[in-house]
Amino acid sequence: MLSLRVKLTLYYVAILSAVLLLFGSSIYAYLSRSLLMTIDDALAFQLKKIERNMVVSAGVDDTDHGNNEDEGQLLELSPHVMQIIDEEGRITDEKVSPKRARLPIELQKYQSLEFGRNYFESVKLNNELFRVAIRRVRDHDGSGSYYIRLGQSLESLRFPRRRLLIILSIAIPVALLLGSYGGLLLANQALRPVDRITRAAEQISTGDLTERVPMPAKMDEIGRLAITFNQMISRLQAAFERQRQFTSDASHELRTPLAVMRGDIEVTLRRERAPEDYKRVLTSNLEEIVRLSRLVEDLLMLARADSGRLELRREPVDLNKLCRQMTEYISPLAQQKGQELVYKSPDGTAAEAEVKTDGDMQRIKQLLLNLLDNAIKYTDFGGNVTLGLKTEGEHAVITVADSGRGIPPEDLPHIFERFFRKSKSTSDRSATGFGLGLSIVKWIVDSHGGKIEAKSEVGKGTTFIVSFPLLQT
Repeated sequence: MLSLRVKLTLYYVAILSAVLLLFGSSIYAYLSRSLLMTIDDALAFQLKKIERNMVVSAGVDDTDHGNNEDEGQLLELSPHVMQIIDEEGRITDEKVSPKRARLPIELQKYQSLEFGRNYFESVKLNNELFRVAIRRVRDHDGSGSYYIRLGQSLESLRFPRRRLLIILSIAIPVALLLGSYGGLLLANQALRPVDRITRAAEQISTGDLTERVPMPAKMDEIGRLAITFNQMISRLQAAFERQRQFTSDASHELRTPLAVMRGDIEVTLRRERAPEDYKRVLTSNLEEIVRLSRLVEDLLMLARADSGRLELRREPVDLNKLCRQMTEYISPLAQQKGQELVYKSPDGTAAEAEVKTDGDMQRIKQLLLNLLDNAIKYTDFGGNVTLGLKTEGEHAVITVADSGRGIPPEDLPHIFERFFRKSKSTSDRSATGFGLGLSIVKWIVDSHGGKIEAKSEVGKGTTFIVSFPLLQT
C-alpha cells in the first residue's frame, strides 16, 4: 500500500500535469491561431489590393476604395495561387507558383457569397494544406460580378509549430520532474510532525503513558493535532491511574472482610463449639456480608455512572420537604450518640414553603443520607449537626455542618476521591466505611448540574455546601 507522502506527491504531480498540459495546449492553439490570423489578414489585404487595381485599370474613380489598412503592420507575402473567376466559373486570370496544384472551383458555393466580404477556408491538396481566401466583387458597371481567389500554402507554419512542440515536449517533462521532487520535499516537510506523533503513539502503545508528542514551532493544523493528542494521552493516563488505584483499593476493601470471615469460620470449625459460639460467628459473618453487599452496590452504581448507563428519573423535588423528612429519618442515629440534629428551613419562609428543583428524588435522598451519616459518624458524643436550606438567586443551597474533629488541610482536596478516607496521622479507627460515600455524593451533584464544596477546620468541624439549580416556573 502506498504511503501518504507518496499519495500526496502523486496527487500533486497529477494536478501539475493537467495544468502543464492545459497550458501547453493553450499556447500551441494560440500560436497556431495567431499565425493563421496573420496569414488571413495578409490575404485579405491582397484581395482588396487586387480589387482596387482592377477598378483602376477599368478607368473608374477609386475614391471610395482608399487604402485604410496599415500596411506596415501586415505580413508581406506573395500568394502561391491567384485567380480571377467569372460568373460562369471560368478562370479569366491566374497566377500559380511552380509545383502547386490547381485549386478546385465550386461555383455553386461561390454564388451564395455576399459581395464585398472575405471568406476563408483551409483546403488540402496533394498532402499540402492551403489557406484559401475568396471575395465576390461587382463589375465596375454593375452588370455582373466576378470572384477573386487567393491561396497560400501553410507549409511555412509547420516549422514554428513543430519547434513549439519540441520545446513543450522537453519543458513539460522537466517541469514535472522538478515538480515531483519538490512535491516529495513538501510532503516530507508536512508529514514530519506526523511521523513524530506516530513514534510517540508507538511508544505509548508499549505502556509508557508519560510519553508526549514534541510541540512544533508553528501552531498550525499539525500543532493543534499535537496539542489534542497530548491532552488525550494526559486524560488516558489519569484514567488509567484512577482505574489502577480503584482496582487496588477495591481489592483491599474486599480482601479484609473476606479474610475476617474465613478466619472466624476456620477457627470455629477446628472443634466442636457451643451453640452460642456458632451464633456469634454467624452474626459476625452476617455483618460482614451486609458491609460487602453495600460495597458491591456502591461499586456497581459508580460503574454504571461512569459508563453512562445510570439515568436519573427527573421530577420536581421539594427540597424543603425532603430535608425535613431526612432529618426525622436519621434523628435516631444522632440520638444514640447524644447529638443534637437541627434542620434550619429557608430564612423568611414558612415551614411548608416549597423550594423546588428538577432532579431525582431517590438520588438526592441518598446524597442527604450520606452527608448526614458522615456528619454524625465523625462528630463526638454530645456534638451538634445542622442541616440547612436557603435560596441564593436561581439556586437552592443545602448545608450540612457538624462540630466534629474536622478534616486536615492536606486531606481536603482528596475527600471526593474513591476509597479515600483520612490520612494515617488523623485516621479514626472507630469510623467504618469504604470511602465511597462522598464519591457518590459528588456524582449525584454533578449529574444534577450542581456544585459541592467542603470547608473544614481541625477541631471545630466541617461544612458541606451543595448548590442545585432552582426549578424554573
